[in-house]
Amino acid sequence: MSLRSLGPAFIKLAQWAATRRDLFPPTICDALSDLHSSVPPHPHTHTLDTLGSLRQDLDVREDEVVGSGCVAQVYKGLYKGKTVAIKVVHPHIKEQIESDLNLISVVASILDSIPFIGLHWFALPDAVGEFGDLLRRQTDMTLEYEELVKFRDEFKDGPLKISFPEPIMATPEVLVESFEDGTPISEHYGKGKELATPLLSAFLTMVFRHSHIHADLHPGNVLVRPNGTLVFLDVGIAARLGREDQTNLRDLFRAIVLNRGIEAGKMIVDRSKKSDCADPDEFARKIAQIIGEFHESRSKGLTLGAVKIGGLLGRVLELCRSHGVLLEPAMANVVLSTIVLEGLGRSLDPD
Repeated sequence: MSLRSLGPAFIKLAQWAATRRDLFPPTICDALSDLHSSVPPHPHTHTLDTLGSLRQDLDVREDEVVGSGCVAQVYKGLYKGKTVAIKVVHPHIKEQIESDLNLISVVASILDSIPFIGLHWFALPDAVGEFGDLLRRQTDMTLEYEELVKFRDEFKDGPLKISFPEPIMATPEVLVESFEDGTPISEHYGKGKELATPLLSAFLTMVFRHSHIHADLHPGNVLVRPNGTLVFLDVGIAARLGREDQTNLRDLFRAIVLNRGIEAGKMIVDRSKKSDCADPDEFARKIAQIIGEFHESRSKGLTLGAVKIGGLLGRVLELCRSHGVLLEPAMANVVLSTIVLEGLGRSLDPD
């Protein structure tokens, strides 16, 4: 209740914390994940003032709000007679977020400087910086426009039936994109075998080929067109893997696939930039046990429907937390996105 009563940065921070199971216990993450990002829409007069000269090409009606989040709200409107989605940031959002972030940063620095409470391995100032950069990017609609352009270009000639909204125009406060008709992917649960494969293939393509990941692929951000094409919405949260991240991910993936559990465990510790692991050998043995269980299950002929990848990855995150091994943000994004995607894929096709 306290977080809901504070500013958008605090709600976003809680949502972000809910995804960092390598940092926080499952009970805290589960509680924070209940926070909703929906907020009351801002006054229509603010939308009209923000649109300014764009109003000559746009028709936006007060009763056509289709969603309102922490940072912006979305209208179904018209651009030169064509139906579009219009995203408008909330009033004073940037000033409010900077004020919130200043307070959060001060608290993080104080906690980080107190030696006897043992929070230094959390790297709180760095985490707040990471979170602040993520949140600031979401307040600039020109950056989401650029992400849409890049995602559309990456998937335009591929074999997968994946699409993204077409960006039409953007200012820092307004994004105009094609309005996508389709049904929520949640309506296809249990009968979407033909959807599960392109969904997961698209994610793996983002990770291993493009190193550019839509990091918010929850069911509410995926639509299904009548022809079976999947449409990915809301690309404001995107992760990029740098060269070092790519190398680490591929090396770790190779060790897991080849059942080299000890090597994988040591790699996680050695390549962590922030680690307080008192017994790296024990950590590596426990990682090897998890990886061994996966390979043993597969050797018995069990399908991926019977092998819960999300559960195994959740145990890896819990090990990292309990042994003081901090995952790099990019790696944590990939692991957590995998867990979310597995849940969605399993809902579509249990096998």
